[in-house]
This record gives sequence, structure tokens and C-alpha cells, in this order.
Amino acid sequence: MDIHRIREFELEKVSLIEEFDILQIVGEGWFGKILLVEHKATDTEMVLKALPKPYTSLIDFYREFHYALQLGKHKNIISVYDVAFETAGFYVFSQEYAPLGDLTSNVSETGIGELHTKRVAKQLASALEFIHKKGLVHRDIKLDNVLVFKSDFSRIKLCDFGETRPVGSVVMRRNEWLPYAAPEILQVATDDSYICDTCQDVWQFGIVIFVCLTGCLPWQKAANDDPRYVRYHSWQSSSLPIIRQPKLFKLVSTKAQRFFKRFLEPNKERRPKYLKDVYRFLEDRWMAKGMEKTNETLNEEDGLCPSMYSFHSSPQEKNKLLRTLTEYGLETTVDRNAKKDRIRKWIENSVIMEEEESFEEELDDEDEPKVSVRTQTIMNVNRQKRHERRRHFVENRRRTKTEQPYRPPVDPRLPLQMQKTCIESRCSNTAKEEAPKKIVNVLPFKNVSIEPGSPPTTSSDSAISSDSCSTVRHTTDEVGREIKISEVKDLIHNRLKLV
Repeated sequence: MDIHRIREFELEKVSLIEEFDILQIVGEGWFGKILLVEHKATDTEMVLKALPKPYTSLIDFYREFHYALQLGKHKNIISVYDVAFETAGFYVFSQEYAPLGDLTSNVSETGIGELHTKRVAKQLASALEFIHKKGLVHRDIKLDNVLVFKSDFSRIKLCDFGETRPVGSVVMRRNEWLPYAAPEILQVATDDSYICDTCQDVWQFGIVIFVCLTGCLPWQKAANDDPRYVRYHSWQSSSLPIIRQPKLFKLVSTKAQRFFKRFLEPNKERRPKYLKDVYRFLEDRWMAKGMEKTNETLNEEDGLCPSMYSFHSSPQEKNKLLRTLTEYGLETTVDRNAKKDRIRKWIENSVIMEEEESFEEELDDEDEPKVSVRTQTIMNVNRQKRHERRRHFVENRRRTKTEQPYRPPVDPRLPLQMQKTCIESRCSNTAKEEAPKKIVNVLPFKNVSIEPGSPPTTSSDSAISSDSCSTVRHTTDEVGREIKISEVKDLIHNRLKLV
């Protein structure tokens, strides 16, 4: 089958809650949600990638699913099952589960070590070679898209083919993650177009390997306003030994420096288009002597080793946190049933409301051809199951009718300037809605008016109402009347005494 011919087919409509037990929300981003689920019928754990319909065209979904399915034959590329469907709000396909997460959650501040880095480099280069031979460019090589299946990194797999395009395709520059973007891409203005090439994957490959080896990003972005990159560019392009070596590259050996100079070549014309030369560097020593265990002795004024990864999956950090929580008497166990209920409610609230469908056509079986008793029985059972699923769907939709549908904050496909305009307009609308409250609204009387003019001398004189005045006057009259009655009583009593 031609890999460049995108297969299109009719997607079956499925109720996510009825077909799967949702165990965990693995991740959530601009373009989708990653869910760890268990299929109820087969008790099989799998990962579902759900792409929201408002921001994902059907052809984009078909493209990503097609490339992932075709490229998954390679041992170092994630296996995608031939299962794709749609729900009320998402396009969904399934893939295998990576129990140890991605490289982001496995790289510490000192990297993963030379041995493990070489294993990652060998497997990742093999996966990219396979993709490039198919005439494709991945365009999104980063720590988050490299999944780990074994703790010794002997089995890693590349994933996420949402940005994959054929070599030579004209694409728009959007919101690329700056630390991984090649310098020729950063020279293109946002929303302008450029031609994608395999040498851009080679650059991103070099960044990933550098982070695995040292635990640090070499720079924040490959542009002239980044001092680290400017220093590297000057050192990389010069053949004179007097040029000061960047401090980060002192962590690695001379042969490893040649490795990075080759694959992190700023000039795209001189940068390799393929990774076949990686294997000849694997036998060399990569870490400089004395730098195998730590790189904490190096510090730069502008900040070394920017934090671009998480420590939440580190066993040491987890045990330390759990111990602290236990000491203070805090519960550290998870109620899985309550967790499932919260996830189920979240999924139900994410459903995009649609018009109710008419099911009368399916009930009408007058035009159906004559079939055997066995076939008719099977059809009746399937029809009953289908009606039951739809009945549950309608009930769930009625229960969540008042809930807001899932809407990502801003459409990431819009040009950057338009995204900023949307955000600014939303903020201004929010500010208008949240108008400051007037003091009249919080006064104790309903019919209160504030008199303009000179300021009151006391706080009690600041607000006068007709209701309050009448109340005070009425109270004063009653007090006076009681005083007069008391005086009359005293007078009569005294006169009686005289008599």
C-alpha cells in the first residue's frame, strides 16, 4: 500500500463511557487528550488519543492515524491498533501503552548516563531512518514524543505523527517549541511558509541526545538573541582553537563534540539529511573524564541547565514526598473508584452537544430481505444492544445538558496575531462583566439615595432615605408620648397622697 495515499473510511460512533473503563488521564494538550483505558469486553489496557472535533479536521485525523498505523511496523515506533472511531466530541484512535512514560519524566538534572543515552540514540536513529526512507519528515522530535518501555532504555519508541508530512511539503510556521526548532525555521516569520526537510529531524535528534547525555538544553532557541547559541555558533564554525569553548560542551568528550558539531550544524546545506553516520560514534567515549556522575560544578551567569522536564516520575522524589506526607498524617492512597467517577464525569462534561438523532429508520425493517432464523436472532440481539447504548447516551446527554461543552481556550490553528486578539477581547469582555459594585447595593435599606454635594460630617449622615427618616421620627414620637403619660401618672399619684 502506498504510504502517501491517505486512507479514508467511515468512522463508527461509539459511547466512550459504555465501551471503556477510564483508568487515567495520561495527558492533555492543545490538540487532544490521552487516556489510559481498559476495554470492557476484552479486559485489554490501551491508550486512546482523542482529538477534539472543533479544532481537528477529519483529513488531519485520517493523516495522523494513517501514518501511525503504517509506520508502527518498526520496532522503535509506537504500535497503533487498527481501531478508530468517533464520539460526540472527539475523533479517537488507540495505541499501545508505555508503562514508564516518556523521556521527559525519566531524564534527571544530570541526564540518563552515557550508556543509556547511546541506547536511545541507536533506537531513535533507527526509527527516523525508517521514516525518512518512506519519504516522510516527523517534524516533532522531542523528549515528550519518545516513550520508554524498559527502565534500562533498551526499548524506546517514537510516537505522535500529527505533524508528519512528506519531504518537500510546504507548511506554515506555527507554535514550534523553540528549544527544538532548527535555526532556519526560526528565521521564518510566524504564519509564513517553509519547506520541510529531513535535516530538520536531524537537528531535533541532536537536541534530544544532548539533553539525555547532559541533562541540559544547550540553549533556549537557536537564534541570534540567545547568548548560548551565539557562543556555540562561533565555536562550531571556527577552526581556531583559541575560540572559547561553551561551558556546556565541556561536559562531553572531544569525539562527542564532533558528534554534536555534525548533527547540530547551523547551516542546513552542510547538515546531514540522514542519520546513518550515528552508529560510527557509538563506540566512542561521550562523557568527558570526571563528568560521568555530575555536572553541578559548572555554572553560568545566565543560568545553566534550564528546567524543561519533570521530576514527578522519579522514584526517589516520590518516596521522599510520600514519607513527608505520612509523617504529617496525610492519606497517600488513591480511591480508584472515586477516581473513575471523577474521570467519567469529566468525559461526560466534555461531550459536545448535538441535535438528537432520529432512530425511526433503524426500527423500520419492512424493507429488509428474508433471512434465516439464526441470522435474524443475531440481528435482533445486535439491534437491542445498539438501542441500549443509544438510550444510555441520550440519558447521559440529558443529565449533562446544563454543562458547558468542551472548548479549548483558543484555536491553535489560527495565526499567532489572531490568537492574541482573541485572548485580549476575551479579557476585555471579562473585565466588563465584572464591573465594580456600587455602595448603594450593599446598604441596609432598599430605597437609599446618596445626596451629591458637600461630604457628610459623619458616617451616619452619608446616606439618608425616606424610609429611615420616617422610622426615626415615628420612634421619637412614641418616646415623647410615653414620657408625657408617665408625668401625668406621677402628678395624679402625688395629688392622691395630698388628699
